Amino acid sequence: MPEFNDTTFRAVLGHYPTGVALVTAIGSDGSPVGMIVGSFTSVSMDPPLVAYLPTTGSRIFAKLREAETFCINVLSAQQEVTCRKFASRAEDKWDGVAWELSPGGAPIIEGVLAWIECTTDSITEAGDHYLVVGRVRCLDIHRPATPLLFFQGAYGRFTMSSVIAPSSPELVAATRLAERVRDRVETLSGQLGVVCDILAPIGCDLAYVGVVASVTDTRPEPVLGWRIPLMTPFGEQYIAYAHETAIDRWMDRGGVVEDTERSLLRDQLEAARARGWSMSKLPPSREGSFVEIMREYANGDLTPARERELRRLIEEFRLDYETGDVDEDAHYAPFTLAAPVIGPDGAPVLVVRLIGLPESASGSQIHAWAKELTTCTTELAGILTA
Repeated sequence: MPEFNDTTFRAVLGHYPTGVALVTAIGSDGSPVGMIVGSFTSVSMDPPLVAYLPTTGSRIFAKLREAETFCINVLSAQQEVTCRKFASRAEDKWDGVAWELSPGGAPIIEGVLAWIECTTDSITEAGDHYLVVGRVRCLDIHRPATPLLFFQGAYGRFTMSSVIAPSSPELVAATRLAERVRDRVETLSGQLGVVCDILAPIGCDLAYVGVVASVTDTRPEPVLGWRIPLMTPFGEQYIAYAHETAIDRWMDRGGVVEDTERSLLRDQLEAARARGWSMSKLPPSREGSFVEIMREYANGDLTPARERELRRLIEEFRLDYETGDVDEDAHYAPFTLAAPVIGPDGAPVLVVRLIGLPESASGSQIHAWAKELTTCTTELAGILTA
């Protein structure tokens, strides 16, 4: 006999999170049938088999097993209400639920992440459950978003480690710092006739914690809380002051693997730190795409696969997004100018950027803007330590 009771068994297995699926079919009376399961799993690729485990005493499964086909509906994080409805003993579970038929005639619930249509391959009794193996006939993804999860008796969602919660302590603290220096940044914006934004390092990203515009600018503006991933080429003025591990991670996230390129980037960071500011160049035709990608990246409702795809797209901007020294006699198309606000420990606590710059400017004009910017950030450091 096992040396544990049912409570211990549930408590231990409750530490393993599971996805949540709704198994559906059309019953013998022509009505839809649905059952919530947390035991759905993939079994085999060749042949394509999946499985789920209903209890042997389930009245709903008694109806499901009579159907020729059934459908696994993978629920999204936004479908907790639907999940609870089908997990209840309510008689009207299908009232108000929108659905359509799969090619083989099983219900597909509106809003699910994916569906998998199956025929029953085998049903095997396994203790107080059945092991139901389904042979996959067809399947599709409806929308790539985050799934509903079940963990220790509660429903929740998957969150990428890089996602910043709107009320995270780090973001709240950084926003308060930005408010303390806002008046001086507004003065800079008015003096130069440009838009200024304020960013703060949070986790593996830089987050927008302040946007100041004393002029009308038609370019898309960032939203507070939006993030820029700390990966090459972004965040140069923050990474220039970082330790070696952070610099390596910055290059790794940006897909920089060649030793020669990594060495050049380290030299570039040293120059940026000595200069005290950085200019980026991005063709105006690419600004719209850049903002849209940043918007989706900041949204946070990303699957790991979609975040990897966005990072790949962001990497492509490295080809257009240039930084480096500015020759006073040359002309440039500046995208941003950025300078750090250095804290008491010598590390940046904020980064101030000038955006909405003219599409063409001389190197001497850029140096003049940079002087005003660094004068401002030096004053901001004094304000924050006062």
